[in-house]
Amino acid sequence: FGESVLNDAVGLVLFRAFQYFVANTNDAEEVVIDTSEFLTGFLYDSVGSPTLGVLSGLIAALLFKYLDMHSTPLLELSLFVLIMYVPFLLAQLFDLSGIVTILFS
Repeated sequence: FGESVLNDAVGLVLFRAFQYFVANTNDAEEVVIDTSEFLTGFLYDSVGSPTLGVLSGLIAALLFKYLDMHSTPLLELSLFVLIMYVPFLLAQLFDLSGIVTILFS
């Protein structure tokens, strides 16, 4: 299951990165600019999404370790739901892949 979801997520990241190559001109200077935008966009997505996911997972682990939630099950449920949505929303805010972020969190 995880491998196919990661393959789909990488496909989405590549699709977003390849959108820089869709143009109506064949000017060599613009091809160089598009190639550099592709590389920086792909690097930003492929490094930023897992990094954000790992950081959010570490923060969630620290929250669950140090907060005593035995007496408040509603707080535990609320934090669990927020821990799944907040990394995705942050990834969308920073224009990263939310799917990859959730897989790494």
